Amino acid sequence: MKDMNMSFSEREASCVQVFSEGGPYWHLYSPGIESQIIFACEEDFRSGMNILAWNAARFPDVGILTFELMNNHVHFILSGCKDRCLEFFESYGRRLRLIYTRNRKYADFSKFTGNILEITDLKSLRNEIVYVNRNGYVVKPQCTPYSYPWGAGAIFFNPFLKHLMRNVPLFSDMAINTKRKIVQSKKIKLPNGYKVFEGIIIPSSYCMISAAEELFRDAHHYFSLLTKNFESYSEIAKSIADNMFLTDSEMYGAISAFCYKSYGIRNPNLLTPEQKLEAARKMCYDYKASNRQIRSILKLDASAVDALFPKVH
Repeated sequence: MKDMNMSFSEREASCVQVFSEGGPYWHLYSPGIESQIIFACEEDFRSGMNILAWNAARFPDVGILTFELMNNHVHFILSGCKDRCLEFFESYGRRLRLIYTRNRKYADFSKFTGNILEITDLKSLRNEIVYVNRNGYVVKPQCTPYSYPWGAGAIFFNPFLKHLMRNVPLFSDMAINTKRKIVQSKKIKLPNGYKVFEGIIIPSSYCMISAAEELFRDAHHYFSLLTKNFESYSEIAKSIADNMFLTDSEMYGAISAFCYKSYGIRNPNLLTPEQKLEAARKMCYDYKASNRQIRSILKLDASAVDALFPKVH
């Protein structure tokens, strides 16, 4: 934890040092646009979390900075050898398929393949971590980045949650049958310190949360990037072909800022027809807005929007 008496430049220098001493860093993800549902219910997500913890124990040389499981795809920010990171993903996928088959559950894993992008600088690593930690919140209106349960994002800069987790039972102290039920395996040996809350091995047991936090100057820096960095979200979404990265309210704020910068008008409703057309293209191609979002924010006719963007969402 950084000393808050350090100057801005000292804190930034500390972040640079942490970055340079770690890595190489990767964003490993499965494609979401064409993939079928993998995690269809809470039981599936619980299995996905515990299989990930089980898999992480078998790849101690692969560091998990953060991750999120989505209904039809996954995101991991990792450090380590590229080949080992890809092996980590393949092992995770194999284990998922095995458990689904054993439990007589069906899921189409044909598109569940690992794509990997190297992260070569500190700014990009910060943005990638933030992007992943926002992922569940963006598609789940009932969640914030601090309440989405199927990832590590809720733990970042959350001392209250970390305090509560101190008293969570250790996996090693549980009965053998309970251990086997959690990891769905007879091979129940996991590293010391793995903790379980409501049947889920908590991500702080196996994720490098503290090291990831040290890449940010402080909690304010992290939260600012988490909530206001729209252009960076757009760049990452394009690079990984993601199809949604802003909530409705964030989309309105982003396009309002675009309208003011481009036309001196803050209210998208007051744009001319030509300006609305340009704004619609911006929303569609840069911000990955759905046709519903474009119609709602720009107050355009549904048939007109669908005619403009017939293959989008």
